[in-house]
Order: sequence, then structure tokens, then C-alpha cells
Amino acid sequence: MIHGVDETTYPHHKFLAMETPHISSLPDEIDDHKILQDTSDLHTPDHPADISSKDHILREIIVGPAWELVMTTSFLKKFNFFPSLLSTIYLGCIILYQLAFAYVYIFKLKDQFFALIIEWIHTSYFPEFVTALIISILLYIFITPLAEGGLVSLIAKRQDRGPDITDNKGRISYGISRGLLNFLPIFELSNSLAIFKLLSIITFYLFLLRIFGKEYFIVITILMTLYLGFAFVVNILFSYARFFIIFEHKKALEALSLSVGMALSNLSITFHLYFTLLVVYIRTFVTATIFIVFPFIISALLTYVTISWLQIFSITVLSLLFCILLVFISHLNSVLEIFVETIWYNAYKENKKHFDGDGDKTSHHNHHTEKSHH
Repeated sequence: MIHGVDETTYPHHKFLAMETPHISSLPDEIDDHKILQDTSDLHTPDHPADISSKDHILREIIVGPAWELVMTTSFLKKFNFFPSLLSTIYLGCIILYQLAFAYVYIFKLKDQFFALIIEWIHTSYFPEFVTALIISILLYIFITPLAEGGLVSLIAKRQDRGPDITDNKGRISYGISRGLLNFLPIFELSNSLAIFKLLSIITFYLFLLRIFGKEYFIVITILMTLYLGFAFVVNILFSYARFFIIFEHKKALEALSLSVGMALSNLSITFHLYFTLLVVYIRTFVTATIFIVFPFIISALLTYVTISWLQIFSITVLSLLFCILLVFISHLNSVLEIFVETIWYNAYKENKKHFDGDGDKTSHHNHHTEKSHH
């Protein structure tokens, strides 16, 4: 009789009491392997296995292949060198120009500065300089989005096909053609995100200092630092947009929306790649430093060295050193851009396995319709 139960009312309880085995009849050994298998499907954010899996993805699928590609693929560096050289010169000149104007306005040296400018305008080579400047700016505006679209397409082709040996000219012409095909949407995307780029933030910061003066230095610095943090987050959220344009033929605004969706759906992977933006920021500061230091050194030589032949010799040596450094920095910038683009491409490809803009799972849809072009 089961305690508290009337067996005449519930006769089946008597049967259960008879059939239930005693605890001593349970097996002495428990299958630990089976228990581990049953618990291996726990996917909570703090679960050690889940964290280990994310580390494996970041190391072996995203960052590792990107580093291997940079170390073993030379034609990408050749393709990206000239755009990188243009970007380096453009970045350095813009920052130097903004710093010079900010210095002049903050320390009230406008009269002397504009006297030098007027004197320079009347020189014989000024029209040629202005023409060369306009051509360089137009070339930079055209080359940058073309190179970005071509570089990403070449990275995708290299990652999908592996390091097969083919004609360099064929690969570079493929990159140019893919860059031209995606030129307009990439150009639109670049313009949309221009206010969040570090160069734009530095330019606006120096512009505000020039307008309001050094009395508002602390306030302007705090505000622009906050904006820099906001731009940092925005750039991470929009990092996948160019891949939606190139591989899925989306318009710029739609690509931005899809990029935010992918980033928010894969926060753990996306925000682990923040270091790529930090590296790009460091690259900007290093380039700016080179373009700022050399003019000051040349100015000091012209001021303190009075012997004409020594001035010419020193300026010639410094100019050669500057050109060598410019080529070296441009090469490093090119390698860095390839590395960063490959990291984000690998992240896009990995995240695409579990993401669809319409909200459907796409574990079997492995990312781009452009595979037929490869």
C-alpha cells in the first residue's frame, strides 16, 4: 500500500509501486560521454564552449586566413599600391593644410600668412600647381571607390579559388572591371559615410578651433572626442555595407541597413574586430606626423642655415628621405588595407551563413551570387 493512497480507488498505483526498481538496482556506471554529448548543445552566451567556438572562428576563419593572404599574395599589393599612394598624399596634405590654417588663426598670424600666399600666387608656376592639384583631387575621387570595389572582388576571388597561379594582368583587369561595375554605389556609400571618417573628424575639429579660437579648446576637444566615439561605433555597424553592394548588388542605403542588421545579429564577432579600426586610426596619425614634421624641419633649415649650398644639399637629402618614407608608408598602408578588407570579408562570409536580410536562416546559402563570375 502506498502511503496516503487508497488502492481500491486507484488500483494502478499498486502496480507502479510493484514495478518501480529499488535505487540499488540502478547501473553502477554512468555514461559520462553521453552526458557530455547531451550538455554540449547548451549555447548560452557565457558558456565556455561557446566562447571557445567564437575564439576559434575569429582566429582560424577570420583573422588567420586574412594574415595568410597578405603574406602570400603579391598581386593584391601591386593592385592596391597606387590608390594607397594617392590616399596617403591626400590625407597628409589635407591635415597639413588644416593644421597650418588653424595655427595661423589661433595665433593671429593672418596678415603675414596671407602676404606669403599673395606673393606665391604671383609666381610663374602657380597656374601649373593649381592645375596639377585639381587633376590630383579628381583622380583621387575617381580611383578610391574603383580601387575599393576591385580590391574586395579580388580578395573574394583569391579566397574562393585559393592561391592558383594565373596571369597577373588578367587578375588586375578583373579587379578594375569589378571596380567599374560597382563604382557608383561604392562612391555613394563613401560620400554617405564621409562625416564619420577620422580625416573628416580631424578636419572639422581643426575648423572649429579656427572659428572659435583657443579659448574653447577644452570644450571643442571634449565634444569632438565624444563624436569620435560615436563615429567609431557607426563605422563598425556599417562595415559590411560594401560587401552587400559588391556581392548582392544592393543600393547604398539598403546595404547600410543590411550591414546594421548583420552587425547586430553577430555582435560578438563584429565588435571583436574593433582593433581593425584602431589600426586604421593609428595609420592616419603616423601619416599625418610625417607630413607635419618634414615641412617644419625644412623651415628650420631655411631659417638657421645661412650658407646657400648647405641649404640646397640639406633640402635635397630631406626631400629624398621624404620620398622614400612616402613610398614605404604607402606600401604599409596598402598591406594594411588588404588585411583589414580581408578580415571584414571573412567576417561577412561567416556571418552570412546565419543571416538573411529578410530574416530567414541561410545556412545553405553561402553568400554571394557573384560566384558565377569567378
